[in-house]
Amino acid sequence: MTRTRRVRASLVASYAVLLVWAAVSLFPIVWMVSAAFKSADQVLTVPIQWIPREWHPENFVEALFEPRFAGESFITFLWNSTLVAALTALASIALSLMVGYGFAKFRFRGRDGLMWTLLGSTLLPFSAVLIPLYLVIRQLGMIDTLWALIIPFVLTGQAIFLSRQFVLAIPSSYIEAARIDGASEWGIFVRVIVPMAAPAITTVGVMTFLLSWNQFLWPLVVAESQSTFTAPLGLSLLGLGSTFQTDYNIWMAAATLAVLPPLAFFIVFERPYMRGLELMSGVK
Repeated sequence: MTRTRRVRASLVASYAVLLVWAAVSLFPIVWMVSAAFKSADQVLTVPIQWIPREWHPENFVEALFEPRFAGESFITFLWNSTLVAALTALASIALSLMVGYGFAKFRFRGRDGLMWTLLGSTLLPFSAVLIPLYLVIRQLGMIDTLWALIIPFVLTGQAIFLSRQFVLAIPSSYIEAARIDGASEWGIFVRVIVPMAAPAITTVGVMTFLLSWNQFLWPLVVAESQSTFTAPLGLSLLGLGSTFQTDYNIWMAAATLAVLPPLAFFIVFERPYMRGLELMSGVK
């Protein structure tokens, strides 16, 4: 077999494996969307009916607006998740870029040790810091508020490290030129660092938004009233109807709606996010 044929055979085998893997990964998502348009008696039929006999788009309206839990509806949970994820991402972008700029371009005692400590904190499982974090939030009087879902995640070791790596790649000559021109440190940050760190801003924003949106354990611990539930937490309860029967069609409609905001967010910022990852792979 010639080299060209071996390369082609390798590519065909690789694509075949990827297609099988994609099909397996998409299977539950396709079933979820299909079930969201079915009636309750069609959802669990065997064999699976991928295309509903009768379409029921009203499932989405019922999932969104029916007050199933103490007068709260799923649209409240979606709004809470969107607000929490957006504010967390915005705060994380601003704070992590500031801290990353300080670690990258300023010299102070203990800088490297502190950076490694922050980076090492990312290796800890969240369950290891759950109780101390809960005690801190309780002392601050933020239990059962949306602030309790935002503040613990606005500044993480991972976001600081990514921002630092991007700022390190910015030539220090630009900063020195701005200082010679009389720019303040704040002016340098806003006019020089922020525009040149656009890939870092997008990467940190997307990662933080998705991390905040997918949180389940932490909202389960600090959200006591259903008015502060997020979408993942609300989904865990939405399956129960007034008769304590699982309404799978309504449940899947709500799950489909819960996927749309982070999916839309990722699609909008996909190109700059991937560009940021590409640049990150080349940063030393």
